[in-house]
Amino acid sequence: MAACWLATSAHGLTIIPTFDGSITNDPNGAVMMAAINHAIQVEQSNLLDNVTLKIHFTNDVSVGLGQSSSWGNDYTYSTFLTALKASATSRNDTNGYGKIPNSSTDPLAGGNNIYVNKAPARLLGLTATTGPDGFDSTIQLKMTLMNFTRPPGDPNKYDLAQVTEHELNEVLGISSDLPILTEISPIDLFRYTTNLVRTYTTNGDNAYFSVDGTNLLARYNMDSGGDYADWWSVGLNWLAGQIGNFPQVQDAFSGPGNALDNGSNELAALDVVGWTIAATFTPNVVPSIKIVRSGLNQFTLSWTNTATGYLLQENTNLLTSATWIASATGSTNPAVIVSTPAQKFYRLYKPATPALALAKIAPFDLATSPDQLKIHRIQTPQP
Repeated sequence: MAACWLATSAHGLTIIPTFDGSITNDPNGAVMMAAINHAIQVEQSNLLDNVTLKIHFTNDVSVGLGQSSSWGNDYTYSTFLTALKASATSRNDTNGYGKIPNSSTDPLAGGNNIYVNKAPARLLGLTATTGPDGFDSTIQLKMTLMNFTRPPGDPNKYDLAQVTEHELNEVLGISSDLPILTEISPIDLFRYTTNLVRTYTTNGDNAYFSVDGTNLLARYNMDSGGDYADWWSVGLNWLAGQIGNFPQVQDAFSGPGNALDNGSNELAALDVVGWTIAATFTPNVVPSIKIVRSGLNQFTLSWTNTATGYLLQENTNLLTSATWIASATGSTNPAVIVSTPAQKFYRLYKPATPALALAKIAPFDLATSPDQLKIHRIQTPQP
């Protein structure tokens, strides 16, 4: 049994999910689908292009954490580049595309062709029907490792909505053709070394995402256990002013206990592969809590003013309790807390409200096709 849902958008992008019986027949199927639909709504609210894509979602215990398999095709590089440059709508596009030389071969592998997933190919006006199975992509999720609701109920599990957004971003074009060294994908045009030279290698550890070839925005994963177009954010201080341990949705090896939505780096990457980003987008600022004593038997908690919509939560014992409860101060920033003899831990949480709508899709027929299927994944262990 499978169920289809039409996640409508007030903007242009429409993602039609089909949920496999491994999800719909699960006792937690309803909350699984709600979390996945939250991830879909995040993408739709940030992307304005009038494009429709169909995605099959499954619960699959054989994958590490999350995995996307996307249909795509080879296109001549010159045809692609003309379409990409014609899609420019932002400063990122203007600055980034201006650094790409006009040539019949790509500046990284020197190839005449480029591989593009179905969704971004359709976005750029390239010929791209759905895959031979009737979908543009399949996203496989290992539900046994997931928290289905926010705030996370188990600090040792991963956030389903966050993992889904990661895989959706790859479906939408943030996926490299590495380790293939003879052909590139669109996002590979924005890989640079710290010396601001384009790089296309699986060796070393000097690859960064930049929209303009001047400002390095995120460090790329170079561990073969993960995807080469994913970030490697945690535990780093690789650039002046860049503080480590700030998890992002597109990390190759994301730790458990987070509950993030797409931030400015993910949307910048989607921007330069052709998507139009909503002007109302506010970067996902990752706040940190500052604690100071502010009087007799009291202290004050505060966090960055640009990080809005967060609620303060507390826990008395991280080792024995996975339950976080709302502090009486709620979203008040700064928050004044009265001291008690017992220890307490505090965190910030931003709630989300997913929505569902019912629809139907016709059955599909597997058939032979020249379409290519490429797999991308996010793993669980931190290397």
